[in-house]
Amino acid sequence: MTETLSSENGRTVLRMRRDLRHPAEKVWRAITDPTQLAGWFPAAVELDLRLDGPVKFTFEEDPGAPVDEQSRGVIRAYEPPHLIEYTWGVEVLRWELQSTPAGCTLQLTATYDDRAGSASFSGGWTLCFDALERVLGDTVPERDYRELHEHFAKVFGLDQGAVSEDGELRFERQLTQPKEAVWKLLAGAQPAAVGSPPPDGFVAKGIDAGPVGELEEPVRLSYGSTGGVVTWALRDGNGGARLVLTQTGATAEDLAAWRDLIESLATQLVH
Repeated sequence: MTETLSSENGRTVLRMRRDLRHPAEKVWRAITDPTQLAGWFPAAVELDLRLDGPVKFTFEEDPGAPVDEQSRGVIRAYEPPHLIEYTWGVEVLRWELQSTPAGCTLQLTATYDDRAGSASFSGGWTLCFDALERVLGDTVPERDYRELHEHFAKVFGLDQGAVSEDGELRFERQLTQPKEAVWKLLAGAQPAAVGSPPPDGFVAKGIDAGPVGELEEPVRLSYGSTGGVVTWALRDGNGGARLVLTQTGATAEDLAAWRDLIESLATQLVH
């Protein structure tokens, strides 16, 4: 499996390629036939196989949900048995097959806006590729999604934050468990309260933390620090909570300290 992540025309582009020991025609059926798609694709798919044909995506847990723009798509390129490209809401999925002496190569090019969610998307699509191989008749061992997620977070540099010239620090990190579980781990046995020191889990090494100034469990906590304010924000993300941590008046040392804390948190959530 080969994966790359890039920015193109203001959007994020994920490319994933896998060599398959099956002819392109067989794999083509597996990626276009709704019956076979049901065995590996993340949603049930109905599609009219023609250029500009409509596509509909439905999730098993909510089959009666109204069809909105995020569950619709349209086929933008169609050259059987080698190429199909369609939209899924605002995302674009392009599937390309190239014959090889051993079978064929399947490449997915996914174009979307949420770069911080790329570890989740990469881990999820990796498991989908595994399931596709099983549909094709291969034996593929099961893999752990959370471990894949953290692998891609590091490979793609999604574990890095940044400090601007005016000292604004920011981390945006997709995590692998719900925000309630993340908050519980951060708070530990020490409940957070406005006017009291923040629980230790919310404070990186070297940060001089003042009392909690803003609190909304399990989504927001802020407190003053030397020269600025630290804010933790958690919301629902793809496959778990999305963490956005900011600090004003930050230094390069603060950046390293926060990265260590966040990566320790991410590791604990995997296990």
